[in-house]
Amino acid sequence: MALKKILIVSGTHGNEINPVWAVNKFSKQNNRVVDNIEYKYIIGNPLAYERGCRYIDTDLNRSFDSIKNNSDNSFYEIDRANLLVEKFGVYGSEPCEIAIDLHTTTANMGTSIVIYGRRIKDFCLAALLQHKFGLPIYLHEKDLKQTGFLVEAWPCGLVLEIGAVAQNFYDPKI
Repeated sequence: MALKKILIVSGTHGNEINPVWAVNKFSKQNNRVVDNIEYKYIIGNPLAYERGCRYIDTDLNRSFDSIKNNSDNSFYEIDRANLLVEKFGVYGSEPCEIAIDLHTTTANMGTSIVIYGRRIKDFCLAALLQHKFGLPIYLHEKDLKQTGFLVEAWPCGLVLEIGAVAQNFYDPKI
């Protein structure tokens, strides 16, 4: 059986610190290969995380359309989006089939799964996670003003929103 790879991204927004803490903890505790699945852990926007701000130049989680459009842009986040896809995208040097992007929410929606669009693989992954963890699923329909999400750059992906918790606030209960 071929080894499957899942990319776990935290810190896509630098001021969402709980997922970064969790990924650092899990990547140290767990074997990176479990049941023939290799987990790749990465901080999506390390410079924004270091500075404690949402982003440096532009929202990383809206920068993945720029790759498709071959935008020649000097924004840090667009360069970072290119790097993530070049390394972990389907044709990257360390290709991953699935991307899970960990965020925190300040909204009272609680910890939940967010799917962007209506890809069958995303629905299947969300159903598996919902069955295991009992989390609600939110469907974020296409909005022409909101595109370029990280998870859309992979064949399968979704967002786990953790919260509610304030930005730049570490909550060990979360």
